[in-house]
Amino acid sequence: MELRSLCLDTNLRTTRVRLSHPDRNLDTELLADATERLLGFAAPFVDHLRATGLVPSGRLFDVLSVDADQKRVKVRVGEHDHLLDYGQVQNLLREVARNARREAVARKPDPAGLSPEARWEHLYNHGGDGWEMGRPTPPLQRYLTAQPILAGQRALVIGCGRGHEAIVLGQASEQGAQIIGIDIAPSAVQLATQQADALGLSGSVRFQLQDLFTWTEHDPSQQGAYDLVVEHNCFCAIEPHQREAYVDAVRGLLRPGGRLVGLFYPHDYPGGPPYGSTVQEIRTRLSPSFDIAHEEVPTDSVLTRAGLELLLVAARR
Repeated sequence: MELRSLCLDTNLRTTRVRLSHPDRNLDTELLADATERLLGFAAPFVDHLRATGLVPSGRLFDVLSVDADQKRVKVRVGEHDHLLDYGQVQNLLREVARNARREAVARKPDPAGLSPEARWEHLYNHGGDGWEMGRPTPPLQRYLTAQPILAGQRALVIGCGRGHEAIVLGQASEQGAQIIGIDIAPSAVQLATQQADALGLSGSVRFQLQDLFTWTEHDPSQQGAYDLVVEHNCFCAIEPHQREAYVDAVRGLLRPGGRLVGLFYPHDYPGGPPYGSTVQEIRTRLSPSFDIAHEEVPTDSVLTRAGLELLLVAARR
């Protein structure tokens, strides 16, 4: 679910949290215990306010209001409201936002013994797709809109989920371009197909139930068939021991010179999925097969991932 806004009141010791998902919305109030935990995650932000003189040493703000949609951050100190620079403070507020979402929607443990395919399908069928924002992630939407594919070219979105990135690429690309999304969860493929059909894109954007690691074994025609592969959280969703096989599979699907455009999530949170990684690991794994042409830490990530994403563009050797 995407965090849309939060309002933390240190006097009342309450936090209002608003979240959205394609299938449901949540507007809830967290009480004192949860708010105290969020204040612990807000310590770097409070230190920033004290360093800039907005909050006296030893004191807290009275109210913190965050509108993630409008990228507005406001703090009330006494009787005065102060509008802050969202770009300056978003990284300092990431853990507050991330944990506010966690407090509002606790993650349920997966049933034991599920295969990877069954686990992802279970999450879709039982409301466990908490990563789902209902729209393409902003850094990839920005890149794919500016760098679409041309008529006659083919793009592949791996681990496509509900298909947002494939659809935005289909909307931006020239007529005659072909975009395919693959996922191992049947519900994801069904939902993505329904969305493409509703937007009139079924002629250029299609979705298939496929396993990235075995697809070319039973369909060799896919080998070297794509000009572009798009990655969004597939790398961090698979089991870490599969990462070398992941690079081999992506390389095999791309033609020589074809591009990998990935929004990676190199975090150090425990557990998974999503499993942690580092920027250096991503570079090291790609380097034998790819030339990295561009990488950036996006400034337009959603608040719960601010400063933690890596947008990378690489060409297959």
